[in-house]
Amino acid sequence: MTVSIVKDLKAAKSLDDLALLLGFSASGLSYILYKSNSAARYTEFQIPKRKGGTRTIKAPEPKLKLLQTRLAEILYNYLDGIEEKKKPFKAVSHGFAEGKSIITNAAVHKRRRYVLNIDLEDFFPTINFGRVRGVFIKDRRFEFDPKIATIIAQIACHDHSLPQGSPCSPVISNIVGRLLDVRLVRLAKEHKCTYSRYADDLTFSTNQSTFPAALAAPDPAAAGKWIVGNALDAEIVGTGFKINHGKTRMQFRDSRQTVTGLLVNEKVNIVPEYYRAARSMCSAFFQTGKYYHRVPAALVGGKAEDPMEDIVYDTPPVLEGILSHIYLIKNTVDRRTSAEKKKEENVTAIRKLYHHFLFYKNFVISVRPLIVTEGKTDPIYLKAAIERLPKFHPKLGAFKGGKFQTTVRFLNFTSTVRDVLQLGGGSGDLMHFIEKYFKILSKFKHAPLAAPVIVLIDNDDGAGKIFGKIQGLTKCPPISTLTTEPFYYITANLYMIKTPEIGKDKGMTCIETFFEDTVLKTVLGGKTLSLNKKHLEPGKYGKAIFAEKVIRPNKATIKFDAFEPLLDRITAVLDHHAAKAPPAA
Repeated sequence: MTVSIVKDLKAAKSLDDLALLLGFSASGLSYILYKSNSAARYTEFQIPKRKGGTRTIKAPEPKLKLLQTRLAEILYNYLDGIEEKKKPFKAVSHGFAEGKSIITNAAVHKRRRYVLNIDLEDFFPTINFGRVRGVFIKDRRFEFDPKIATIIAQIACHDHSLPQGSPCSPVISNIVGRLLDVRLVRLAKEHKCTYSRYADDLTFSTNQSTFPAALAAPDPAAAGKWIVGNALDAEIVGTGFKINHGKTRMQFRDSRQTVTGLLVNEKVNIVPEYYRAARSMCSAFFQTGKYYHRVPAALVGGKAEDPMEDIVYDTPPVLEGILSHIYLIKNTVDRRTSAEKKKEENVTAIRKLYHHFLFYKNFVISVRPLIVTEGKTDPIYLKAAIERLPKFHPKLGAFKGGKFQTTVRFLNFTSTVRDVLQLGGGSGDLMHFIEKYFKILSKFKHAPLAAPVIVLIDNDDGAGKIFGKIQGLTKCPPISTLTTEPFYYITANLYMIKTPEIGKDKGMTCIETFFEDTVLKTVLGGKTLSLNKKHLEPGKYGKAIFAEKVIRPNKATIKFDAFEPLLDRITAVLDHHAAKAPPAA
């Protein structure tokens, strides 16, 4: 793919050629660029900057966004392709690059005597239409046909410059910014410094006894301030960028040093105040269902120079973003320092805090019933069954705007859910979850429990330990593969149901049992389905392929009648919980 895209882009001469590479018709591409209403192509809004103030985001409308996404993809593939042919320039840009992040950017400046931070002013707007077009014509890595370069610039630019919010602006900004990086790497090396860039943040660091004046020096007119040196200023201005001189700052070893918002004095770490604020927000959220977050006044109708304001939130997303960021940093740093035998205490603390937050979000304050399945493919089967069985509309789902939506939701086994909540599917994880549920639930003073949490398991030999655990916790009568209760109430809003029993001997079933034999015997590429959970035999395919290649595309013609008893059990839980649950707080 990468080698092919290099040849194809080099050979492209017309709009038709580029449209083909982008997966668009020539008429479709032409309409977006030349005929659609230019005023309606973007939606503008403000977000807070990490260093204060606000940033204008210009989000493209869906068709333009798709076009820009595909342009970004082929440019990334193109760059990969040309780097395969030659020794690559050592990347010093850590923004918008695979395998790079604010962590890798900060890490190259650890334990330094001096750390200089410089901010580029109006980074994306500075990259105008002419620069975008010119780089694809003149840069030796590209040398595209001028017509192709022009069309790329037309796709990428808005109001004659790169908009922040476009999917292709990051990769193009790095392409344009490469000349700046090459020159600043050379300048830094000449003065025995380390240089890196993250979007518009430039950082230089060194352990020399004095910082090179060619890069920066103390401002004689203002104590404690530093000004950019002539040599550095000339290189930045000479490559078409501008310095925001008000944000230039020097950080010394005996004081706090940060790079892209992370501490670098000893090792990459979160600023303590940021973590303490997150912990305080969690405490308030768990106790009252609300928390405060400080934002720039401009976001709530004030002026940019006004003091920050506290905004009250009663939904998880803002706090979840903060905790996700902290956890990513802490977890990554911990893995990078794995030679240390013991994790830091605060790393363990953020894992526990994030665990409690995810538990609270998913199981305590959710207003939609949640089903926690044993298998990762089970939600695909159940969503299809609910859609195809009108008997369960609208209690379990309904069509909205021509699209079917379930009223219940299913726990998504993301990497975070697996790592932090320790839920990745399988009976072992579910047993541990059930065992710890009430203990963790007791930590939340604000616990509306408006929706039930349903653990769904296969009624087979692997369920024995879960049955025993529930019996021990609830003192209920014995549970086995033959018992036929529609559900088993455990505690608070937690329930367990098992796949309905079939047969008089053991009654064992798994969720795939309820498909017709003709469906289960579907042959794909000469292979047949294996329901073995632990081992995939030769000539077989697994449940994941069965769900994606057989059930999902053919749900309109598959009979789901045998799923009725299972869906009846889910609705029985909903009815039971609705009858017992107090109004949501």
